[in-house]
Amino acid sequence: MQSKIADAIKLHRGPVAILLTDHKPENALEFTEEGGQKTRCIIPLFVAAMNGRTAVLEKETVLCPGGQVGLCFGPYQLGYIDYFLSTGKEGQFEGEYRKKTPELVREFIANLPEITLPTRYVVMKPLSEVTDGEIAETAIVVFVANADQLSALATLANFDRPTNDNVSTLFGSGCGSLVMQVLDQARAERPKAVIGLTDITARKYLDKNVLSFSVPFKRFVEMEANVEGSFLVKGKDWPEIAKRL
Repeated sequence: MQSKIADAIKLHRGPVAILLTDHKPENALEFTEEGGQKTRCIIPLFVAAMNGRTAVLEKETVLCPGGQVGLCFGPYQLGYIDYFLSTGKEGQFEGEYRKKTPELVREFIANLPEITLPTRYVVMKPLSEVTDGEIAETAIVVFVANADQLSALATLANFDRPTNDNVSTLFGSGCGSLVMQVLDQARAERPKAVIGLTDITARKYLDKNVLSFSVPFKRFVEMEANVEGSFLVKGKDWPEIAKRL
């Protein structure tokens, strides 16, 4: 599947499709159940999908607590994560200081959306490699964009609506901004796009100039249909900006 939006904004790497499926693709990158670091981050597999590979994730092999929640495999278990994301525990482990206190982490967790993944696997692969048979399983499309491209995407997300709040940016894990937050939006009558990968842990795997812009697949289809009638094709401002991309 090709993207008119990606062509119009001169995306350097094509969009990534996130599929929810019970079918495990062959020769896909994945974590294994044997050994390894318990906090294996999901983002390197997402980066591999940006670069043309297919990655598959499942509950049994995602050991990072943030990854479990961000991919909707299960909830946080309090007693560790509330301290890990804040102050840590003296003499036991250092915290990440992403929230000021453990109490604030607990409140943050209590307000997370409750989503149960309907399938066994989360698959990340280039949108260009999604087949006709996989369209029904495609839940999310992710653009990884620089500031100019992100501006275009945010503008397009507001193009066909009277409101000005059709893009969301929330605190959370990198993988949560790619999956959980977007699946939460997919349940809304008018789903918003999600700007993400602001997670400090995720940033070290990414180019310093990019963020993610993710949309539920249904909203992606709507935005694709709007390209020809929008500023991306008509008017003079975007062509001028596009010259420097």
